[in-house]
Amino acid sequence: MRQHWLIALLLLVFMLEGTLLQLLVPAFWQSKVMVSPQLILIAVLYISVFLGRHRGALYGLGFGMLHDIVYYGPMLGTFSFGMGLSAYLVGWLAQRTRGGLLSSLLLIALGNLVFLWTHYGIYRVFQITHNEVEQTFLYQMVPSLMVDLLIALAIYVPMRKLLEPLAFPQAAKDE
Repeated sequence: MRQHWLIALLLLVFMLEGTLLQLLVPAFWQSKVMVSPQLILIAVLYISVFLGRHRGALYGLGFGMLHDIVYYGPMLGTFSFGMGLSAYLVGWLAQRTRGGLLSSLLLIALGNLVFLWTHYGIYRVFQITHNEVEQTFLYQMVPSLMVDLLIALAIYVPMRKLLEPLAFPQAAKDE
């Protein structure tokens, strides 16, 4: 039953990402750099950290495809592939590290960078973007990564409390 609540919460986060979050980014930031917070990516990466790489990859593929369909860009499947790949890699690395705030934030940062580089690489290979690597990294990826890490830090405790009972359902029943 908690699994259904998680999907409903992620759908709510998806809607918030597309509506209210765009209004919270100051306009003067957008004149110099391009900041695009990815709430759903952060949530999917937390799912990978706490619930495992397979579940994270499935959520990444599903919500990435939803993002591709709703916010149709030049190609379908780029967000789905990027979210699924980064979620799988983060989940794989999370199995080999101890769970804590710092390691979780480092994994979120790594997953976010994998997602951004994958997205940029696909667009660059198919010649959809012609931006230079340095320009894209400094003016799009780094600012987005910093904002995403601030958001990830702010929601760490609620996500951990939400996801840990799903990781160990028997322990949650015993309490």
